[in-house]
Amino acid sequence: MGRFRTGASSLNLDRFEGYVESLTHDGRGVTKPDGKVWFIDSAIPGETVTFVKTGNRKAYGLGRVEQVLVPSPDRVVPACPYFGQCGGCSLQHLEANAQLRFKEQLLVQQMNKIGGVDVGALKSSIKGPPWGYRRKARLGVRLVPKKGGILVGFREKRNSYITNLDNCMTLDHRIARLLPSLNSLINSLSIREKVPQIEVAAGDRDIALVLRHLKAFSTRDQEVLVNYGQSNRIQCYLQPGGTDSIWCLTPTEVPMLEYGLENGKIKIQFSPTDFTQVNHRVNQLMVEAAVEELEPGGQDRILDLFCGVGNFSLPLAKRVAEVHGVENVPALVDRGMKNAKLNDISNANFEIRDLYASSLRDWDPGRVDKLLIDPPRSGAFEVATWLVPRLTPQLIVYVSCNPATLARDSRILITRSGYRLRSLRAVDMFPHTAHMEALAVFELSR
Repeated sequence: MGRFRTGASSLNLDRFEGYVESLTHDGRGVTKPDGKVWFIDSAIPGETVTFVKTGNRKAYGLGRVEQVLVPSPDRVVPACPYFGQCGGCSLQHLEANAQLRFKEQLLVQQMNKIGGVDVGALKSSIKGPPWGYRRKARLGVRLVPKKGGILVGFREKRNSYITNLDNCMTLDHRIARLLPSLNSLINSLSIREKVPQIEVAAGDRDIALVLRHLKAFSTRDQEVLVNYGQSNRIQCYLQPGGTDSIWCLTPTEVPMLEYGLENGKIKIQFSPTDFTQVNHRVNQLMVEAAVEELEPGGQDRILDLFCGVGNFSLPLAKRVAEVHGVENVPALVDRGMKNAKLNDISNANFEIRDLYASSLRDWDPGRVDKLLIDPPRSGAFEVATWLVPRLTPQLIVYVSCNPATLARDSRILITRSGYRLRSLRAVDMFPHTAHMEALAVFELSR
């Protein structure tokens, strides 16, 4: 549909009407009034909307919905009052089942377009509660005198400003309840303008705050933080530099953060800055699915690449002869070994190794019957290219947080090493956002 012609003002010249054809990978609606492609925040396929221009490029434009003229049946009223301003969520206007369908369709499209893989029917997606699921978060902190002092919250959508939050429906309720008091806490510190970030992490029992600071806290500041931690029953950590610089301010010895797997039979301890999955319930279900898909046998030797703190390694070790976990972050390898000892698991061992290095061409990890890969967003190109062709494990479970790199690596596994995709499912780790994970299973077909 065409451009509005209601007047000659710059406002009217920046207002358009269009029919929404599809969604981008990050959840924006695609429309083409007058032939130009526009990416529109909060638009849903099948809708006719008016939108305001927020950016313009040679090949495309950016906009936000002003009015929905013809709504989709999948449109709902966002539950959060900050939606549209806060950058934490992008899909609250889309009904929950429709969100999952979008992610499943995106996964299939990426596998087909990038990987050239015919997926067939997806397995049932892994999902959990839509609210209160998030156990980890990085909150921005900024001093804005015009707005009354310190703002604490997520970044605003498509800019670097901070949305000042007094609640967040996606956060674990134990974390969300702290939001109103965090403003007052930071405002009371002598170096309030030198605290750019608060990282929060929750285990099954305990909660920790990590305050990133660019200047040393005064003795009084430290006393304020200790009192805050004690009154709210949380652990307070300070981080003057990188992640290895954090130290616990709490004067007494504090327990490690911990979460349980397999109904509490396995306990995983972690530091507040260690990588762990933010959605505990979905992680439990994902681990169960990965273990089942690998069909662990008593004589199997399993290689777990990008193993982290032992999230998959330890449940697998309960069922096989040996699990060898490999990770390039020394602190995580140390944590994995300690978690194995904590759970009296003696057949899981861990190794520090760069899984992106060219030396992977010559690395010999020994016999590998089955392989689990859980890489970061960059994927496992080197593993798929150099390591898998030499190891030829019978089964591969690939846990991905980026469908694009999963698709790329799938093409390599299938065309170069003779694997076939046995099954694929979406993992809804981040409801109300466009982010997704996936669990793919490959079996050797040659």
